[in-house]
Amino acid sequence: MVDTFSNEKRGSAAVLLVGVLLLVEAAGIFEHTMVLGALPFLSDHFGVDLAGISWIITIFVLVGAASAIVAGRLGDMYGRKRVLIVLLAISLVGSLVTVVFESFPALLVGRALQGTSAGIIPLLIGIARESLPKERVPMTVALLTATATITAGAGIMVAGILVDAGWWVGMFVVAAALCALCLLLAITVVPRSRSTQPGARIDWFGAILFAPAIGAMLLGLTALRGAGITSPAVWVPVGIGAVGLAVWVWWELRTTDPLVNLRLLAQPALRRVMLVIVIGGLAPLSATTILGPVLVLSPAGMPVGLGLTATTYGLISLLAAGITFALTPIAGVIAQRRGAATSMVVGLLMFVGIFVGLATPAGRQFVPFALVLIVAASVANAFVISSIYNLVVEVVPAESTSEYTGVSQVARNASIAIGTAVTATILSLSTVPETALPTESSWLWMSGYVIAVTIVALLVAISMLVGHRRRVAEAKGLLAAEPAPAAGAAGA
Repeated sequence: MVDTFSNEKRGSAAVLLVGVLLLVEAAGIFEHTMVLGALPFLSDHFGVDLAGISWIITIFVLVGAASAIVAGRLGDMYGRKRVLIVLLAISLVGSLVTVVFESFPALLVGRALQGTSAGIIPLLIGIARESLPKERVPMTVALLTATATITAGAGIMVAGILVDAGWWVGMFVVAAALCALCLLLAITVVPRSRSTQPGARIDWFGAILFAPAIGAMLLGLTALRGAGITSPAVWVPVGIGAVGLAVWVWWELRTTDPLVNLRLLAQPALRRVMLVIVIGGLAPLSATTILGPVLVLSPAGMPVGLGLTATTYGLISLLAAGITFALTPIAGVIAQRRGAATSMVVGLLMFVGIFVGLATPAGRQFVPFALVLIVAASVANAFVISSIYNLVVEVVPAESTSEYTGVSQVARNASIAIGTAVTATILSLSTVPETALPTESSWLWMSGYVIAVTIVALLVAISMLVGHRRRVAEAKGLLAAEPAPAAGAAGA
């Protein structure tokens, strides 16, 4: 009876912990997406053009890129709970700065402070790995991804309601309330994390060098779509960032306590994981950011276009998020039973089928079929992202979980920025006269590009799947080869 009660108690604690992790992830995603639907209003409210107001997104992304790796490393070193509490407190201050001062400079400062919340997901995955039974980790990671999907849609909707009601500051009030609640729960519910790297020192030089280097790189990549590859606004910051990252890599390979243990990339399994992340960002993950708006909002009668309204598109996005939230746990089940490479293969196969469908006339113009493809793309996107995190958990040591989750996050975001620009460029190669809308030809070229790159990612994922099965078979062989304990030892 005691053992049963103990197991039930541990099970209840695990469920409570997972719920808190999901809520914390929701708070971080809400902060990221809440301003997306408010950009035109904020531009008019502060008298700043769209290029200027877009800095409230850019500064969030730049700070977030550094936070994802630095916070992950600090969490691995000093305890993930401790660093999580610090990030939530900084995010809370960021929201309060905007609420109190209500000025454009305060908004920029607040968004920069909120950007530290991008470091939350590496910590959450690390906490899940160290605090939950091993068999629950893949499902928890899938639920975190599903939560991010549905919160992104809900965040835009809630912020839109508040802006339409004339209370734009309200979205920062909601963000502050969520952060305060999560801060309380993190303190009281999340178990105390142990240091996984006792005696390690902070690589301050690596941290100071990495932040501006990756920031410059991402700044140039975010300008790529609008300015073009030949613009100094693109290649100057990208060049500066590339030089900075090269120096950073040189330093990290030589210091005794690196910010990121790049020596782990000597492992073929981890190299393949990073490769599939980059390839996936270059095509299917980036293409989905353009797919919906171009297809849904372009006028009916065009070579590509459903002729639906922005409101309808918002409802479709919310529906897709809900379905994705319901189906993404399947990716966790697959990862738990067959390995994360299997769920990655499933997600990439879905993407191939989706873009084959989009290349057909029905996929470009028949509303019911196109909507099915849009919803399926949302599900495939969640499958791939949750698989990325689970693959990292499978191949890196426990003490580097948050560190390399952050690395994967930055690599994915950088490749998505490049892929988005490439996809947009392909669509603009041929446009309907006197419009910026793509012709059938450019749409087919875009679909072909995505399908081809996705197949390459699929081949890498299949090689990971073969490697995973080989490692499992070798592990079973080693266990079978272990001698049985002697009778005397058993009775001792």
